[in-house]
Amino acid sequence: MNETQRYLAVEHYEDFQDGLIGRRELFRRLTLILGTSAAASAFVAACGGAPAGTTATAAATAPATAAATTAPTAAPTAAATTAASPAPAVAYATPPPATTTDGITVKTDDPRITAGPQTIKAADGANLIGYLSRPKADGKYPAILVMHENRGLLEHIKDVTRRAATAGFAAVAIDVLSRDGGADKLSDQAAYNAALGRRAPADMVKDFASVLDFMKTQPYVNGTKLGATGFCFGGGTVWHLLNGGVAVQAAAPFYGPVPQDPSGIASTKAAVLGVFAETDNNVNAGMARVEEALKKAATTYKFNTYPGTMHGFHNDTGQRYNADQSRKAWVDAIEWFRKYLG
Repeated sequence: MNETQRYLAVEHYEDFQDGLIGRRELFRRLTLILGTSAAASAFVAACGGAPAGTTATAAATAPATAAATTAPTAAPTAAATTAASPAPAVAYATPPPATTTDGITVKTDDPRITAGPQTIKAADGANLIGYLSRPKADGKYPAILVMHENRGLLEHIKDVTRRAATAGFAAVAIDVLSRDGGADKLSDQAAYNAALGRRAPADMVKDFASVLDFMKTQPYVNGTKLGATGFCFGGGTVWHLLNGGVAVQAAAPFYGPVPQDPSGIASTKAAVLGVFAETDNNVNAGMARVEEALKKAATTYKFNTYPGTMHGFHNDTGQRYNADQSRKAWVDAIEWFRKYLG
């Protein structure tokens, strides 16, 4: 079981424990991700002693959550705990007040933006399935790479790029399984996850680097101002991007799993805002490891944990959506990018 497969398997097991999927569906997904029914059974047996809402592997190492932790740019010291910031009134689009069925909160014909599909060439010549949104007014804007969850480039993620465009950014997302046809072809989540588990994080990072190189050449982008954000699995790929040494000036991973070896993050120069859910043992268990790497980097970073939230709380199409905290987290992320990419 590789790093990605382990994360995906634990995530589906937590869905089962939280009552979001049944036992039959759990085994179907795990069998596709892990390759055999025997492997699925062994994994469930290993996790079976965990109490509801946790996993056996994560519960033993999960740290106590804090509302927010902050370290300064120079010589980071022990992190101070403060309250997550309230969401101020803003002029740009924010997450909706209730769950959506189609994932659309900013329409493609919104007069503030230009948005639509965008094919981008990878370093190996493959066509990457992408989506790009930017402000309609002429100018040069900072660019943000948006990384999707474990289901691919769905409408919700396209909508996130449109929200970012209303805030003054050129935002782009790609489907990391473009070579397999992306989410349109792999519409079954378990099948998508199985293919996802076969892609090495380093290969994904190469594609993201190609996307950033593409953005640097666009006339509407300020090529020296590049950022990255992502959600769930996509938050993890943000950490992998930093771990792989790809140069971005700011990053905001939303509840993303930390690489098993995050030592490369010690060389990043990015200003990092880590967004975490209060109840998310699988991801929060890695907070201490990535904080240690960020301290070694001597870069600006801040960790915000949003009260009353669970993993995936920003996705307005999901069952764990928290409208109030999602809005706060989104405003915090946008203002972070405005500060460090502005």
